[in-house]
Parts: sequence; C-alpha cells; structure tokens
Amino acid sequence: RGLGPPGPPPVSPMLIAALGLSIALVNAAYYLAIDRLAVALAVVLQYTAPALVVTWVAVAARRVPSREVLIALVAAVAGVVLATEIPAGDLGAVDGLGLAFGLASAVLFAAYTLLSERVAGAYGSVGAMTRAFTVAAAFWILVQTTRGWPAELFEPENLPLVLFVGLGGTLAPFLLYVWGIGRVRAERATIAATLEPVLAALFAWLLLDQSLSAMQIGGGMLVIGAVAMLQVARREPARAPEP
Repeated sequence: RGLGPPGPPPVSPMLIAALGLSIALVNAAYYLAIDRLAVALAVVLQYTAPALVVTWVAVAARRVPSREVLIALVAAVAGVVLATEIPAGDLGAVDGLGLAFGLASAVLFAAYTLLSERVAGAYGSVGAMTRAFTVAAAFWILVQTTRGWPAELFEPENLPLVLFVGLGGTLAPFLLYVWGIGRVRAERATIAATLEPVLAALFAWLLLDQSLSAMQIGGGMLVIGAVAMLQVARREPARAPEP
C-alpha cells in the first residue's frame, strides 16, 4: 500500500443515484412550474435554492454562515426578484400545483448542488457527472419506453439542435457548475448561479431586441455585485490577530 495521504471517503451508490435523479428531475419540475405559473414566479421559486443550500450547510456544520455569504445571499435573491420584475408584474392566478413544482425545482437544485460537492470530491467533476448522467439517462430512457420511440428527435434536420441542447445546453453547464463547486464550495457556487436569469435577460436584450427596464437593470447589478463581493472576500488574505 502507498504511504501517501488517504483519498476521499467512498461515495455510496445511493448518493450517486440520488444525484442522477435530482439532475434528471430538476428541469422537469421547473418546466412543469412554468407551464402552470408566470415564468417570472417560476424563476424566483427555483432560485430560492441558494437559501436552502446556505441553511443546510449551516445546520450540517453547526456554524453561522459568514457575513459575506449572508449579504450576498440576500442581494442575489433580491436581484433575481427585481430582474424578473416580480414587483411590477401581473402574476395572474397562482396555481397551487405550479407552486409545488416550483418549490420542488428549488429543492432539487439545492440537492444536486450539495450532492455534487460530495460526489465530485471522490471522483472529480467529470467522474461525478459521468456517473450522474448515466443514472439520469437510464431514468429518462425508462420513462420514454412508456411513450414510444421519439422518432422526431432522430430526424436529420433535428439532430444538430438536439445535440446542441443535450451537450451545450445541458451536459456542459452541469459539468462547469460542478467544476465550480469544487473551487468555491456549494454555498458560493449556488449564489453565483443566480447570474443565470440575469444573463438570460442580457442576451435577450442583445440578440432578441428585448428592452430592459430600470428594475431589471437594478436587479442585475445586485446579483453581479453579490457574486463579485463573494469573490473579493474569498481572495482577501486573513488578517493577523492583534496582539
């Protein structure tokens, strides 16, 4: 046996299966929420996940989150609320099942964030995602067997878009997110993930000629400021204790 330091503790197959299923189901829950709620409300519900992650880490570690994390969490969630124009929007009728799906997407988002940190610690980000996506793919293949062969997906004219969504829109973002978790930890990574709706609004403005309101711009600045503050705080050297 080698004399080097021991490797990370092994990860049980149940945790890997839970990670794969949470990845498989998070987008499904989100899309079902969007189908029954205003998009802005569904987005805000999903991005309560950072609060769940910070709370879980605090309870598990039995320590209060740092001041920087708490400030960034409040700013980021508030920024998402403003960026989606919830205060000014007409949310219409709020559907109870839609709310349940939205909250489920937040729980699943938080779950795969925390599970990814554990599994990637043992297998690396590529190894963790290989295992998780194998489970997720097996799950959706089983689901699809009850719905018949999806011939439309394999038509030659559709294959480029299918590959783009599968690789560029799903596999690559999950892999990069898990890679980031390994470097900044779950709390900071999930707060940084609130940049997604802000960037979506920015690209809609740049590419689709959508307008941005002052509320959306203010919300985006809050989110960017929260992520930047965490990064600055992470780089600051620890102060020597005063005599």
